[in-house]
Amino acid sequence: MKEGLVRKNAAAPDMEQIGRYTRRAYSPEEVYTFSLVLCDNEVDRDFERFSREALEGLRELFLGKTVLLDHQRSAASQTARIYDTGLEELPDKTTQAGEPYVRLTAKAYLPRTEKNRQVIELIESGILKEVSVGCSMKRSVCSLCGKEQCQHVKGRTYGGRRCHRVLCDPADAYECSFVAVPAQRAAGVVKHYEGGMDMDIEKRLEEAPEEGVLLTKSQAGELLAQVKAWKEEAQWGRSYRERLQGDVLKYSAVLQPELPRAVMEAVVKALALPELSQMAETYEKLAGQKLPLKPQLAPEAQGVREASNGEFCI
Repeated sequence: MKEGLVRKNAAAPDMEQIGRYTRRAYSPEEVYTFSLVLCDNEVDRDFERFSREALEGLRELFLGKTVLLDHQRSAASQTARIYDTGLEELPDKTTQAGEPYVRLTAKAYLPRTEKNRQVIELIESGILKEVSVGCSMKRSVCSLCGKEQCQHVKGRTYGGRRCHRVLCDPADAYECSFVAVPAQRAAGVVKHYEGGMDMDIEKRLEEAPEEGVLLTKSQAGELLAQVKAWKEEAQWGRSYRERLQGDVLKYSAVLQPELPRAVMEAVVKALALPELSQMAETYEKLAGQKLPLKPQLAPEAQGVREASNGEFCI
């Protein structure tokens, strides 16, 4: 489970722990606290799960992190702050992977203000209940072979065992968010592997199910920015290719004047960029040998004048 839920209101708030994150001392009556189940080590709908070691690492990383609404990373979306975390193991429950079930829990607080009255009421009434977490993992390994890169596809069954990915080595924890529909993919962990957004998005698109892929607003923004960057790079690539094609056609007219231009145009259009670049470089050298370039204002060659001082004779 990468999405969690709000549990019953925490008992007496630990004001000493809360005080580490406030600018002034608050009394117990001034703050509202609640506890959450952030995530666990069960195989989720994306056929991924956290290892127990990853949950232990996330336990430390989530201390002091903010609680947002719908993963909107803005000051206006900040709702509460996590001041305590812990791991709970349920001995009578096992995961699909056959391991003891472990979940990461947290306690959060927010001040009792007029502005927060509605938020508190929504938590108390069970409207704000489901949550999901945003974090960064350094790597994931295959549940079948333990390798980071392999031929197994998560979600597929091999010899009666369904493959999934095990998320390991947390790099950072960003936030915890209240979400409306955690059963959807967008409500799960906002994953980001240190290999970069390109790999993660490409992987998700390659493994997209028939119903499609849902992205959070943040992920959509990152993808849009990447698409714009790709468009700009593609434009530079097209300009470079057009320049190479023009060079090849120009040099071909010198080296192969009998070859129809249309034939040469068809040839250069079919070439890959590395081949086209090599061809342009080769044709330039051959053309230079056939018609050596001569500067327009180059001086005419003159013979060696005889050493004479005749011009100065009187």
